[in-house]
Amino acid sequence: MRIGGYRFAPRVVPTVAAAAFIALTGSLSVWQAHRAQEKERRQALYEARTLEPPLLLAGPVPAEDVLYRRVRASGRWIAEKQAYVDNRVIEGRGAGYAVVTPLRLEGSGAVVLVERGWVVRGSAYPAPPQVPVASGVVQVTGLVTEPQARFVELSGDAIAGSVFQNLTLDRYRRWSGLDILPFEIAADPPGPGLVAMTERPDAGAQRNREYQATWLLFAATAAALWIGLNLRKMP
Repeated sequence: MRIGGYRFAPRVVPTVAAAAFIALTGSLSVWQAHRAQEKERRQALYEARTLEPPLLLAGPVPAEDVLYRRVRASGRWIAEKQAYVDNRVIEGRGAGYAVVTPLRLEGSGAVVLVERGWVVRGSAYPAPPQVPVASGVVQVTGLVTEPQARFVELSGDAIAGSVFQNLTLDRYRRWSGLDILPFEIAADPPGPGLVAMTERPDAGAQRNREYQATWLLFAATAAALWIGLNLRKMP
């Protein structure tokens, strides 16, 4: 093919390789765009729901109806099923544990997992410190959240006694034998002697937008190189 004073004659193998690479990076860019849109919708939901008044949580309710809502709940702690999530870091305080305790709701008997707060590692590490659990009926307020579902674990020992490397609701259900609700409450204020872990959730859409642009740049660069390497000036 002649283009002005140049001849464009791409070879089969480099063309196929370039097309495959462009298709891959282009599809990854599109996937990141979809992820960003999904996270932006989630962030908008958070922003809207945090403006709503606290909701009384008295029994089972779909997670999507209460996610990012502030709730109030009354119940009794199930102390023997308290768990600790290791390697949680709070700036200026070092590494410690997130303390999670199931709460059996008054009236319905439904069980919800409550992240009661953070405690620093003790001298007996890796054994967790003893965090007391109040008896009788307690009142809990906090934000409904979803535990992280994806993570990387370097060890196969995901659970050691009551200590979790990472906690998911399914993993906790298998460990405890409790049929907990499909979300957890991040307590605010935290439990006695514990440090609050509540932060303003950031869905992270901006990072996906950056990845989207990066993959798109790779695709454009590959296309430009393919054209440039196959374009020859006519003698």
